[in-house]
Amino acid sequence: MNEANTNYLKQHIDILSFRDLAPGTVSTYTSYMTQFIDWTEAFLSGKPLSAISWVELRSYIRYLKEIRELNPRTVNVHIAQLRDFYHYVLHRDWDRYQIPYLRYDELLPRVPSKAEVNTIIDSVYNPKHKAELALLYSSGIRVSELCRLRCGDIYHSKHCIYISKSKNRSDRYAVLAEKAYDLLPAYIREFYPDAKKEDWLFPGQKPGSHICEQSVYTTFKNKLTALGWSDSGYTLHSLRHGFGLHLYEDGADLMSIKEAMGHKSLSSTSVYLTLGIGNGRSVTSPYDV
Repeated sequence: MNEANTNYLKQHIDILSFRDLAPGTVSTYTSYMTQFIDWTEAFLSGKPLSAISWVELRSYIRYLKEIRELNPRTVNVHIAQLRDFYHYVLHRDWDRYQIPYLRYDELLPRVPSKAEVNTIIDSVYNPKHKAELALLYSSGIRVSELCRLRCGDIYHSKHCIYISKSKNRSDRYAVLAEKAYDLLPAYIREFYPDAKKEDWLFPGQKPGSHICEQSVYTTFKNKLTALGWSDSGYTLHSLRHGFGLHLYEDGADLMSIKEAMGHKSLSSTSVYLTLGIGNGRSVTSPYDV
């Protein structure tokens, strides 16, 4: 990377940090900006970023779509970081008519049944891993929220979990299932006997760090493989979807599910209406009345 582009990248990172974006967002935008700069140096002979035309920018987007075959949602994140680079570093207007966001399909997630979730959790013998997956499903929390839980965030007497600075940059409470709580003492006694309230509930390998999200993803993926479910289409986030769908199937209203899951908008929760119809919970057809 030439000196001018290195300086641009440093400015971009500085602005991202100044905006107090989530660390994951900063990391993603930095990676995507680096990929764009590498492409310009390889295919545009190091042309100054400030001189790149809309036609050339569209060529980069086509490269992401057609050569790298990225899905439209990912390409849209690339477009978003380029827009921010133009606004905050180059101080230029971004023309959304020159570089529009891509349309994408709204696919329904694959969601395991209650029996399948229980099979996954019951087949885990490591107390730490078992507690991780049980909390993810039973509370419907995000993996990022799980990794950042502290011991003092578990309120057994109130049957809730305190979630600090969730995805929506707000605090909230999640439900604490008794069965999930019962797994914690065995885990703490074996792995973390000197734990204090302010300590991470699931510490990482480095002193003072919490467990990384990839570690939990790996645990889940390995368990699917062991069960012969590698082609099931389930991801770790499927446990969160299972929480929402199973609540809906058991009669919970959408507003209650929205609050339990920490959704900012009811539109995020409405997917369980569609999934519920697919699982048999629906209104009666007027043809049958």
